[in-house]
Amino acid sequence: MRRALLFLLVLTLTTAVFFLAEDRSHVTAQQRSAGDRPADVSARNGDDDKKLADTIRRLTDRSSEGLVEQTLHDGTVFFDLEGRFQNVMLGRIDPDGEPAAACVTSLAEANDFFGRDLETGRPVPSLSFLREDISTIARRHGMGVDEYLFYTKMISDAAINEALASPSSAVITIVNNNGPGVGFNDPQAAFVVGEGGNNGTTRGEQRLNVFNFAAVIWGAFLDSAVPTNVQAQFTPQTCSTSGGVLGSAGSVNVLRDFAGAEFAGTWYSSALANKRAGADLIPANPEINANFNLDLDESPTCFGPNWRFYYGFDNATPSQRINLLVVLLHEMGHGLGFQSFVSGSTGAYFSGFPDVYLRNMYDRSVGLHWHQMSNAQRQASAVNNGNVFWDGPNVRIASGFLTGGREAETGRVALHTPVTFASGSSISHFSTAATPNLLMEPSINSGLPLTLDLTRQLMRDIGWYRDTTADNVPDTITDLLLSESVAVIGDSVNITWINTGGFNRNVTIELSTDGGATYPAVIAADAVNTGFFQWTVPDLPSTQARIRVREAGFTAPAATSSSNFTISLAPSSAPVSVSGRVTDLWGRGIGNVQLVIDNGRGNTGMVRTNAFGYYRFSALPSGSSYVMTPTHKQYRFAPITILLNDSLTDVSFLPLP
Repeated sequence: MRRALLFLLVLTLTTAVFFLAEDRSHVTAQQRSAGDRPADVSARNGDDDKKLADTIRRLTDRSSEGLVEQTLHDGTVFFDLEGRFQNVMLGRIDPDGEPAAACVTSLAEANDFFGRDLETGRPVPSLSFLREDISTIARRHGMGVDEYLFYTKMISDAAINEALASPSSAVITIVNNNGPGVGFNDPQAAFVVGEGGNNGTTRGEQRLNVFNFAAVIWGAFLDSAVPTNVQAQFTPQTCSTSGGVLGSAGSVNVLRDFAGAEFAGTWYSSALANKRAGADLIPANPEINANFNLDLDESPTCFGPNWRFYYGFDNATPSQRINLLVVLLHEMGHGLGFQSFVSGSTGAYFSGFPDVYLRNMYDRSVGLHWHQMSNAQRQASAVNNGNVFWDGPNVRIASGFLTGGREAETGRVALHTPVTFASGSSISHFSTAATPNLLMEPSINSGLPLTLDLTRQLMRDIGWYRDTTADNVPDTITDLLLSESVAVIGDSVNITWINTGGFNRNVTIELSTDGGATYPAVIAADAVNTGFFQWTVPDLPSTQARIRVREAGFTAPAATSSSNFTISLAPSSAPVSVSGRVTDLWGRGIGNVQLVIDNGRGNTGMVRTNAFGYYRFSALPSGSSYVMTPTHKQYRFAPITILLNDSLTDVSFLPLP
């Protein structure tokens, strides 16, 4: 497994921190058996909650106050975030003994998740993070639980196989910051060798394997020429039976106005900024710092006996386990740029400038994107529940599989904007109304396939363009041609195109019958990209037909027909002619050259040049591509292909050297 691959990205701008805490509506049997009195348990839990509240407040500080703006020699402006703007993964144990998890970045939202004020113990209505059990999710899909788990595993396995088979130009280096014998270097025997496909034999090896595997999945979909260094370690952290830190990770810097930025005066996460600049903009710093809680695996007082991380390469969540891979995929998404740095509570930009994420946020109530709004308008929009959408073109074109949380007319996907704003989880997640569930909803639901779903498209929308050869030039598709200008219904015609930049991902081929205004007809949804596709013309008569070829699931790379063609019941009968001359390299005509013309549909002809090298074909059916092949006993010629819509003159040939 490619270690160097922990993708760019692990958690760039948004750092990630995770907790688990109990639903304490009852006193556990373990506490009673240990002789704890309810009053003692309550007092101890209250102290633990206050410590947890202090930790959450510190890690979720979203203020820029006190941060120092710095400028590089090339004019790039950046901030060291000093550990702020972290996303926090919380966990609770529900009364049924099952864990629930959600991603937040404010103490108020943490109180909502736990259903109590962590500082006072006062009950708080828990409205935003109701856990869906696996049976509910399965019923929504019209399946039984076993059937649903079978198909989600099949999808996840397919995603993993694709990731392993796909080359990635992103190089991620994990800088092991643990000392001998601990964390990634822990020599203790693995809890279960082969757990979820993880064949590491020690705990340290299994931990590193999961980090690398999450990076492989992301790396299969993102390109970057710039290596990313992730300084990572497992250390003891705040933890008790009342809750604790699972881990944290985040970008060291946020940058704007660098060479390659798509938008001036706009903040980017470190990894995305480096990708677009084609250089490590701050080489003295690692891009990411990651720290995870060693005590979850080793201390019986951390959440309770037998709790630990699950180190499998799948989406399973066995009893008393926290699936590290799913959490990493989610938090990597934030780190890669799935986050706004605007203050939703005030509407103010971070240090006076917008970020690239919010440029795609759209409020349909006022018909404006967030970068077009005033502070007051953004403040109101942040709690405009059900009316704020992601408006990026890649998400729109790929969102058709959603049956909830999507605007059918446009393909826009709803963002999480609860009526009470909570920084971070509000606006920086897809809405919980999305059906089926998505990876980047605030609540982590059971059975999520590891496909990264629409998170991949959102990354493309914020600037992670396709760059197969990592040359810092976006891949393109060019020279899209149809072999016929009049495509006869039921005939087979050839669609050809040229890939640049080494682009080789599968493509979607679509048909427009309105001059390219829309492309509702899918010719091929996920075709192998060979630069050639043989198409049987459908019964969709039009004089304004066009073809589009694009990367499957994305809007670009893409190419469209340069002009309209006709789909008709019969070919055009208007005869046309082709004429020209065959000369040698000195411009002298070559006589007695045999020329054959053939359109592959039974229309052929043969003529010979006269003594001065001239020739002419007459009465050829128009609307077809023809191959012209000259032959001579003394000279060699290359055949050419012409698209014959009208008569052509001066179609000339020269012999090969």
